[in-house]
Amino acid sequence: MRQSWMLLFVAVSATLALATSRGEELGKAAKPVEIGLCASLFRDVPDSVLETMSKPFGIVMASQTGMMGHLSKAGDALDLGKQLNEQKVHLGIFHGYEFAWAREKYPDLKPLVIAVNTNRHLRALLVVRSDSEAANFGDMRDKTLNMPRGNRGHCYLFLEQRCNQAGDCAAAEHLSKITTGANAEEALDEVVDGTVDATIVDRVALDVYKRRKPGRYAELKVAVESEVFPAGVVAYRPGTIEEKALNRFRDGLVNCQKTILGRQLLTMWKLTAFEPIPDDYDKTLTDIAKAYPPPAEESEEE
Repeated sequence: MRQSWMLLFVAVSATLALATSRGEELGKAAKPVEIGLCASLFRDVPDSVLETMSKPFGIVMASQTGMMGHLSKAGDALDLGKQLNEQKVHLGIFHGYEFAWAREKYPDLKPLVIAVNTNRHLRALLVVRSDSEAANFGDMRDKTLNMPRGNRGHCYLFLEQRCNQAGDCAAAEHLSKITTGANAEEALDEVVDGTVDATIVDRVALDVYKRRKPGRYAELKVAVESEVFPAGVVAYRPGTIEEKALNRFRDGLVNCQKTILGRQLLTMWKLTAFEPIPDDYDKTLTDIAKAYPPPAEESEEE
């Protein structure tokens, strides 16, 4: 995972070295837009990689929107929500469920665009062999599970909540062993081969596996499917950025897949597009906050 991020950075940097003069000129015209990131977005990525990615990200943003962007890690969802609410950052990037938590405490926060990887609606899946008797998380007691590196936050949230509901304990206590050394394809291979009893992947990863390895896919089944999780989101507090600049930023992100630099940016972030806020997004946020309330430690007053 770390190597793949570094290779992506090298590829993006090589492209930028040939085509970023316009972005640099635009970036000099104004102060950078400060963009806060939930720490959970980089579960498997070291801080050094984030720091290295910040400059090319800013140049691509300048090329796409006319405004330089500067990235910084901002703690958990409520930490970032507070920074947005206090106008210490201009924009914040959240997992969708984390934005639902932040919005409950800071209701003035608004979504600007969603960040999509193929599907607007996310689901986490507990996948077992087709001949397995496991039909729920209760059946996973003392079983083994591979949690592949690169899984998004909703997969971890799904695992922890369902294990807690089934066994009144954390996943590490409910399961006999959790391994984390594989990507999604390798984790699914391990389930087929019987190396582990199960894995958790998202719908996109399972669909890719079906296309790449239809024969092996036929030896798997989905034991449990999660609720719909909202897509990741770029959020803001009205009044922090003037409306004209906000619209320019929104339009630049939505249209970035139409340019070479924009597609490099999407690849860097493992996305397929930024999209306008869908009509059902508010309901999806409300529903997920009910199904997955914020952890107690994130709800406490500072």
